[in-house]
Amino acid sequence: MNLPLVFDIAIGLIFIYLILSLLTSEIQELTATLLQWRAEHLKKAIDILLTGEVENGSIHQKFVDDLYNSPPLKALNQEAKGKVARSFRKISHAIGDFYRSITGMRNAFGNQRSGPSYIPSEAFATAVLQKLDLELLSQKVSELTVQKFNKDKLELVKQVLQDLRISLGDDSLLVSELQALEDALTDVFDNFVRGRITFTAAIDQTAEQLKQFVDNTESSLSDNHHCQEIIRRRLPYLRQAIALKRMEPTVSEVLAIILDKSNQKNLSPQIAKIVARINERNPEIPEQLRQNLVSLARQAQFKANSLQTGVQQLEQEIATWFDHSMERSSGVYKRNSKGIAIAIGFLVAIISNADTFHIVNRLSKDSILRSTISNAADQLVAQPLQTPASLPSEPAASAPEEFEPEAVEPLPSAPLPVEPEVGQAAANPDSAEAVRLRNIRDAVDDALQGLSLPIGWNQANTSAQTIESQYSLIPFFRVPYLRRIIGWFISGIALSMGASFWYDLLSKVMRVRNSGRRSDANPRSSDATFDD
Repeated sequence: MNLPLVFDIAIGLIFIYLILSLLTSEIQELTATLLQWRAEHLKKAIDILLTGEVENGSIHQKFVDDLYNSPPLKALNQEAKGKVARSFRKISHAIGDFYRSITGMRNAFGNQRSGPSYIPSEAFATAVLQKLDLELLSQKVSELTVQKFNKDKLELVKQVLQDLRISLGDDSLLVSELQALEDALTDVFDNFVRGRITFTAAIDQTAEQLKQFVDNTESSLSDNHHCQEIIRRRLPYLRQAIALKRMEPTVSEVLAIILDKSNQKNLSPQIAKIVARINERNPEIPEQLRQNLVSLARQAQFKANSLQTGVQQLEQEIATWFDHSMERSSGVYKRNSKGIAIAIGFLVAIISNADTFHIVNRLSKDSILRSTISNAADQLVAQPLQTPASLPSEPAASAPEEFEPEAVEPLPSAPLPVEPEVGQAAANPDSAEAVRLRNIRDAVDDALQGLSLPIGWNQANTSAQTIESQYSLIPFFRVPYLRRIIGWFISGIALSMGASFWYDLLSKVMRVRNSGRRSDANPRSSDATFDD
């Protein structure tokens, strides 16, 4: 078997694989869209991430279902409007219900009929923290901490002031000044509640107001000998008590109030009310989520300098944790998609009777068929594919160094299509991948005009396959239909590799074959002749 014949057989086989792989990709995209494989896989991945469980009826699945109903994630599940869109959606839901009734699978989206096929990590982190009301609880804990600091320190000042009033026998001593101090502390607290100042600034301003009041009191009563003993003994300790500032709670401590039931005892009425509402909304927080949140909160605490920044850092840690988990889940999804693609490719091979052994046998014996397919392949590869105007064109590949420009006539360059992930082209018909795939399909349609291929269930093909099996050189291939089944299986694997793979390979093989023909048409003699 000479080299041109091998090239022609390879071109014919690749061309047929390209045609059928387009059909396989279309079927896979349509099936993935109707059954929402991408969205369902994402939901199951989040189930495992948060609960570590995938069994139907798990008590923790309600937590994940409720998480999907939270505003940040629910906003991602957008569906087209209009009568036509609703009609197609009803058909899709009916097919999905029928599929689940046959397989016995639970609706992955709970009480919803669909879910988002992509969730940004920021939206996921926001949804988790909102479901636990961590930001509200953190703010309330900080407010009560500042309020308790104000109350405790002000009470110490009032005790010393009461002793001074008793010593002087004057109950109206510094009444207006004390009221001014209370008003100032109230203003500081209000500024903190409204978010105008930070926790540290609120504590510092409160301590400064108290210290200033003590200094002014000492200055105004320093000449009164009845107060000397109190001023001498009590004020230094009062200043020391005021200088002892209260530390801000950490994000780990606030999170522990929610996750650890033992920390929910002896809470203030305001905090207890918030915690009760959180427990009512989340009766069963998955243990795996608890452990991960505790670990992530510790990491966030080391990187933050306040409770507010700690909550923000925890949100970033959750987003990073989600991204890492989705990277692993993406690998699982691709492997599952490849298995589904092989199954669909095998079915397409059976339906179209695309037996690789028979195709190769026909191509090796039928020179007219080889020539016809080669011409069609030339037409397909030479036809430039239109790409969206908004996308930058790819640079043309340079010719290999071993071929000089005048010896090689390169085929017109065309951007090669990128095989879309399952459901991507169907979900976004205007994407670059979908446009390129449609362009290849149109080019193949043009090339197939009047072309008869060695596939199908017509009598000529089936009779030829039977004869080839009976006279096969491999003994076990003579078993009825065994050779044909193996040929279908090989075709199924080939079709699962995608249209872009076969288009790319066809372009390269055609380029090499045409380069060889060009070189043969312009031979260069390496031997020089000299006349005597």
